[in-house]
Amino acid sequence: MDIKSIKELAEKYKIEELNKFADEFETTGVAPVKTQEDAGDQMSDYLQAAELRSYIDQGMAINEAVREFSKRVRGVLK
Repeated sequence: MDIKSIKELAEKYKIEELNKFADEFETTGVAPVKTQEDAGDQMSDYLQAAELRSYIDQGMAINEAVREFSKRVRGVLK
């Protein structure tokens, strides 16, 4: 998880755009906005950025959204 790339995507693109990037990448194998060399990491960046963007769209500041998202990830990894 590259939080810097995820933050940049979430700040720059809407959820619909991020989901479209993921769909296009899955279909064509070409990353519309490249953040990673590894295909799995690239797809994860799109999907995680969409999740982060949903927090932003609910009114959270970017840093607060990152904390909330990270908290959820840590909860799964326990």
